Amino acid sequence: MANNKFSWTILQFSRLQDKFYYSDGFLVGDRYWRIGFNPKGDGGSRSTILPVYLFAYGFAPNVPTTTTLEEVYLRLKDQRNSNHKQIYSWYPVRTGYNVGVNTIISFQELFDQSKGYLVNDRIVFEVEMPMVSATNIVPN
Repeated sequence: MANNKFSWTILQFSRLQDKFYYSDGFLVGDRYWRIGFNPKGDGGSRSTILPVYLFAYGFAPNVPTTTTLEEVYLRLKDQRNSNHKQIYSWYPVRTGYNVGVNTIISFQELFDQSKGYLVNDRIVFEVEMPMVSATNIVPN
């Protein structure tokens, strides 16, 4: 992973089931992260919006458990142009916490072939973390 960016390509999107799918984990700073989404939606907008989340789920070996302050861009890539759908956040993150919303793109826009988000039954998510800072508590 270069420049604190991680990309995840999902093939055969139309064949995915109604459940959460998770990317492989990736390390940024001292923390492991992964992307998660349900291709059929979730929450109150279940049938109209594609949700996507970024999960903090663990730490690198031999590092202290910390609260992480992170700046993140979570994107659904436009595979034809540069009109990516993007969520920006700046949050203190603890293990088990997730960043994301269920409003990154409507299914109507996703399935619109002229838009470039779903191409050859493939979508691409990207996470970019330009700044990650850990807060360590040192005992007396």
